[in-house]
Order: sequence, then C-alpha cells, then structure tokens
Amino acid sequence: MLGFLKKALLRGLVILIPVVLIYLTIRELVELMIGFATPLADLIAADWILEDDPVELIALVLILLVAMALGLIWSVGPTRRAVEWLETRTLYQVPMYRMVKSLVAAFLDLEGEDSFQPASWRHGDGSLEPVFIIEEHGEDMFVVLQPWTPTPFAGSIRVVPRSQVEFVPVTLDEYSLALTHYGLDLSQALQKRGSAKG
Repeated sequence: MLGFLKKALLRGLVILIPVVLIYLTIRELVELMIGFATPLADLIAADWILEDDPVELIALVLILLVAMALGLIWSVGPTRRAVEWLETRTLYQVPMYRMVKSLVAAFLDLEGEDSFQPASWRHGDGSLEPVFIIEEHGEDMFVVLQPWTPTPFAGSIRVVPRSQVEFVPVTLDEYSLALTHYGLDLSQALQKRGSAKG
C-alpha cells in the first residue's frame, strides 16, 4: 500500500511540476513585459492608448511584437547560428528548458522540430501502442515516450528499434488530444498512419 501511494505521488509530481513551471514562466514573462510596457506607453501617441486601457493588454501586444522580432532575427542564417551557439552554452544548461522549447515547437508544428513526433510502436503480438518519438538513438533506434492517459506528456521512456516504430502523420495537438480523451479518435490517427504508409 505504501509503495502504491509513493508511486502515485511521484507520478503526480511528474505531471504537476511541468505544469507549474510553464505557469510560472508565463506569469513571469507577462510581469516582465508589463514592466517594459508601462514606460513605453508614455512614448506612444496619446490617442493610441487611453488611460483606462489595461496594462496587461499592452503587455500582451508587446510580447507578440517581441516574439515577431525574435522570429525575424532567427530567420537570418548567421544570426540563427550565433543564437543557437549561445543557446547551447547558456539556456540549454537550465533544467527543462530544452524539453519545454521542443514541446512548444512541436505544438506549433514548426518545420525542423524532431522531438515529440506522434508515432505508433508495433509490439511482437501485433498490437500498436501510441508513443511520441523524442529523438534518434544511433542509426537503428528511437528514444520514445510512452504516454500515460489522460496526461500524455508524462510517461515512461524507452529506447526501441526503429523498425518497430511508424510515424503518424497528424499534429501533436490532435494526437495528444486523442490520448487525453482516453483514446477517442485515436483510431482515425492510426488509420492515417496505415494509409500514409501504403
């Protein structure tokens, strides 16, 4: 009984900690942008911003503008390589940064993002298990996440033969939603896998 409760507690923490970290990150980002937005609002023409406009709305617009500017800077080859070099030596050392970045990129369906790819793992008995491909391991293996239902981004990690894994051509959002709903509509995703292969 004690072992069961300990396991349940650990699973709960695995689910809770990433959610809390994402919440805290978003909250800190909004507070930081509010700090920037307040003096910037004084520089903008008075007829653009009214005194009763919410500072949070200005912060949101500022976040979108900064994100757009960063995206434009990222699209330039030399800048992107310099940022990647700096990122690998700084932010990649922060726990969970790389995982959260890959997860967000996969949700946005960004080109070139290889982590959290929807797939199915065919077992020896012919059954299919929904998994996410996290990364390649050598030439003939994949690191996969075996998701728990209904929390698809928590689960067990396995290294499995590439020959037993097939990509499922759906978005991460569609696949994770099916897993969140205890497999409802998962058969449609797996049929796409079959038709894409054939």
